[in-house]
Amino acid sequence: MFMMALCAGLGVALSGCSDKDDEPAVPAAKLPEGTYKGDMTCSVMDVTLEYEGLTVALTATDDATVTVAIPSFGGQGHNTLAAFDVPAVKVSGRGDVFSLAPTEFGGTNSAGQTYSGSLQGSLAGGTLTLEFSLNIGAMPMPMNCVFTSTGN
Repeated sequence: MFMMALCAGLGVALSGCSDKDDEPAVPAAKLPEGTYKGDMTCSVMDVTLEYEGLTVALTATDDATVTVAIPSFGGQGHNTLAAFDVPAVKVSGRGDVFSLAPTEFGGTNSAGQTYSGSLQGSLAGGTLTLEFSLNIGAMPMPMNCVFTSTGN
């Protein structure tokens, strides 16, 4: 009888343990890290432009933030916008659903153009959606862009 009680007690005590308790948690910023190929639409006033086959990269900079690398896009010559990075974008979520917090950014790109704007986004089921507003140089109106990728 004592052995049965001991076995039952051990069974209850050990049933709460699992191998998953010993596994380290993967930081939120590491899970969505990668490159995403997709299309982007940008609107300025009444004009909407579409860009296909762009590649955006998310790179974890610590456990909770990523740098979003926006590629060069635009027309020919002076209408092309040089690539730029949006650093320190906060990431939250788990599994396959993540949010990229609204983030203000600015700087000077490789073409010497000053830029500023804000970015936010989501990643759900492998689909990355980024929305950003972008001001280039003395441009009086912001360019509002949406990038969508259906997988990395």
